[in-house]
Amino acid sequence: MTKHIWNADTYAKFLTARTRPARDLLAAVPQDAAPAVIYDLGCGPGNSTVLLQQRWPHATIIGLDSSSTMLEAARKDYPEIDFIEGNIEHFAPDEQIDLLFANASLHWLEDHPILFSKLTQTLNPGGTLAVQMPNNFHLPAHQITIDLLQSRETWQPLLNTLQYGALTAPRFELANYYDILSNVGLTNILLWETTYYQEMPNSEAIFEWTKGTGLRPVLSAIDPADKDEFIDLYLKAIDKAYPKQANGKVLFPFRRVFMVGMR
Repeated sequence: MTKHIWNADTYAKFLTARTRPARDLLAAVPQDAAPAVIYDLGCGPGNSTVLLQQRWPHATIIGLDSSSTMLEAARKDYPEIDFIEGNIEHFAPDEQIDLLFANASLHWLEDHPILFSKLTQTLNPGGTLAVQMPNNFHLPAHQITIDLLQSRETWQPLLNTLQYGALTAPRFELANYYDILSNVGLTNILLWETTYYQEMPNSEAIFEWTKGTGLRPVLSAIDPADKDEFIDLYLKAIDKAYPKQANGKVLFPFRRVFMVGMR
């Protein structure tokens, strides 16, 4: 995960909603699982790592992230948990692992067949891989970014900061991931997709959400002289794409895919 895109304070504005999928993913890990060694890959500020500690208080649990600011927040809030800095794509632990937990982190990385193979090889026999990834890149909050960047020649190079392009369908298809997981030797595979209809006070809150994750590469790289204009155009487009409900609030549908498999 790219170091420069993360801001722990911005990410934390919606921490309860961001943590809910981690809870749902954790609930799918078999109830009789008793992992001794657990890694939380892309642990962010530790909101998912602490869930692992609460369920398995006697396990060795390590949170890994590439962002020093995220790790600083995690160590401050959860000093009893070990957090280390590192990149998932270079993950090579000294010991075999019983549970690899990756909540909203692997979608930042490319070549998933190779990545999932490498991760599976770090598991002990009987170990579990549990993954959750956002799957809403084809929806307005992200596609508005693509449209705006394509609309101006000087902004078009910023498309290279993103790992998706113009989409009309979901980026991740679960049938493809069934093949990826089964091909790397995982069994007892469980796959599902959920859409979280998140209540927002207004459309501006959707911008606050996306600037904490998906918009960060663009906002970090755009010419400062253009930043306010880009944000203004984004806000106007978001306001049209996500209309108010009868009570004045806005629903922000957020699709996510989940997968759990055992080695």
